[in-house]
Amino acid sequence: MQARAEEIVAVRQEILELLSLQMEALDSPMGLTEARLSECYERQARVQELREKLQALSNSECGVGTVGNEAAETSRCGPQAIPASLDTAANVQV
Repeated sequence: MQARAEEIVAVRQEILELLSLQMEALDSPMGLTEARLSECYERQARVQELREKLQALSNSECGVGTVGNEAAETSRCGPQAIPASLDTAANVQV
């Protein structure tokens, strides 16, 4: 259980680092060259992979509740999705 929590933290940290790089690239005074734009798309694809991994980790952490305790599981483990606004903060569409 502890290892899974650490993995979730690591995935979230990597997502934040990638999005920070996206913002740096878009705010760069050098502008967006084809190479830099390509890097942005690659980072955005990686963010999507990590979001899916994070969702899978969150789902496996919560488990499937039985009929009697499903509401308790849902409230304790509510949705863990990353808001779309974080993905689009860099204005890079995939």
